[in-house]
Amino acid sequence: MEELKEFMPYIVSILTAIISGISSYSLSKRNFKNEVETIKLNNEHEINKLMEQHKVDIDNLKEKHKLEMELKEKEYVHEKEMQQLKSRSVIDEKNQELMNTALSGVVADIFKDVMNGNISPEKLEELQKKFPKKN
Repeated sequence: MEELKEFMPYIVSILTAIISGISSYSLSKRNFKNEVETIKLNNEHEINKLMEQHKVDIDNLKEKHKLEMELKEKEYVHEKEMQQLKSRSVIDEKNQELMNTALSGVVADIFKDVMNGNISPEKLEELQKKFPKKN
């Protein structure tokens, strides 16, 4: 009993400390759960926000790709038309060269025949009437 009397003043302090510790632990645990829940909600909102931004970025990239493809297609069509015009121009030049060569050969032959006396000036006038002049 004497030992009990010695510990009696301390028992109240010990009980108070135990009750205080238990309530502090309970309050801390509740606050921790609330903070964890708040962080989870914030993270969830942040993740959703990032996902939406990611979707917008993907859509922007798709649109940019589409525009680039359209531009490349237009450049291709333009380049193709330019190549066709160049080849047509080269063909026309070659045809003109051949025509000029043939015409100079014919004129040279006619001039030679006129000089040799094989063609009379009247026949030359007849030939001239058959080929109209270009303006």
